[in-house]
Amino acid sequence: MALNQGETILSNKSENCHKHKAVKYTYFFLNLLGIGPLTTESLTITKIVSFIWSVTIVAIGVWEMSFRFIYIYFDVTDVDDQMDLLAPVVLLAVIILKYTSIIYRHDTIKKFTKHIIDDWSMIGNQEEEDIMKKNLNMSNNITFVFAVMMYLCCVLYNCLMPHVIPLLFNSSDQNSSERIVIFPGYNSVFDVDSFPIYQITYVFHQLTALSGYTILITSCNLIVVLVTHACSQLQIITNQIDSLLNNFSKKEKFSYTKLSFTISRHVRVLEFSNKLLKKMIFELCLIEVGASSILLCIDEFCVLRLLEKKEFANMTSYIMIFFSLSFNILIICYFSELLEAQFMNVGEKLNSVEWYKTPVNTRQYFNLIIIMSQQPQKISAGGIVDLSFVTYLQILKSGFAYLQLLRASNI
Repeated sequence: MALNQGETILSNKSENCHKHKAVKYTYFFLNLLGIGPLTTESLTITKIVSFIWSVTIVAIGVWEMSFRFIYIYFDVTDVDDQMDLLAPVVLLAVIILKYTSIIYRHDTIKKFTKHIIDDWSMIGNQEEEDIMKKNLNMSNNITFVFAVMMYLCCVLYNCLMPHVIPLLFNSSDQNSSERIVIFPGYNSVFDVDSFPIYQITYVFHQLTALSGYTILITSCNLIVVLVTHACSQLQIITNQIDSLLNNFSKKEKFSYTKLSFTISRHVRVLEFSNKLLKKMIFELCLIEVGASSILLCIDEFCVLRLLEKKEFANMTSYIMIFFSLSFNILIICYFSELLEAQFMNVGEKLNSVEWYKTPVNTRQYFNLIIIMSQQPQKISAGGIVDLSFVTYLQILKSGFAYLQLLRASNI
């Protein structure tokens, strides 16, 4: 008796641990951005502080984007230089749009995190737990790798390029006390050498960069967490169907209870996909697809220009940004394909077994599962285009096509 109680306690501890891990990265990044308290039952004071922090993030992003745009429009006359300076402005605009989209969907975040935690409480055996742990580990690993890539780009682009490289390549006759320009634009308005304007501007710039890359990581994490969880539930449903029909083929009594539980779980994951998953990432995917085409084109253009000038050190950050952007859109397209494949796999599993030999009053339910599994479940970019590997290749091709147009126009 004592042994069984001990096993139950250990099982509950393990379940609570995995519940926490399921949304660990999500809440970590949301709290960094001040959105976390909006998705929980936090105190009013906490939500006020969260609101102030969110407004600050948007304000400093708009502040820097405005100075950069004014500088490009009024002070830069060479079109090549304008293209070089345009990428950060576009990226800042994308970041602000993504951030407002995540804030707008904070109620959906609250609902899907509760849904995920409830699903962990529904685990029936070790096999189901292993399936969910496998998908959870994949989700956390992808988030970790993407976060490392993005923060590394942040360090290279905002610290190494503007501060370290000029010090290495400046000639000895240059004035070493001259302050380095933090970003183009603000120095045409402020006295950059005065205290504390330079220090305040530097802090705001680094805060903008850090929060911006965190927003990109958060949007990627939300997509990965949602899709991997849906896939884990579909894999469990497939196993339950397999177990149910295998037991029946062994002349065991057909379990209507297990069938009812499997059907309710299938309906639950369909609702999760249609009402939470697709709703949460509706705007994020649209912004991602549109922005990736533009940013990849500009990034490729900048790399070619630096290659012609043989500025190999400056190329490093642009190359990393290219791979980060490509990796981000590839993740979305891959998980869109994976989600549809897992839904179809449920129907294919039923088609591969003799479900029609089950009791007559159960066949209509199996037939309904097959029909629902054949419905398209791909992630779409704003309901305009379904995301797939074909879409990913089209985005890359579009970037190269725009690049060729720019080069052909002697830009």
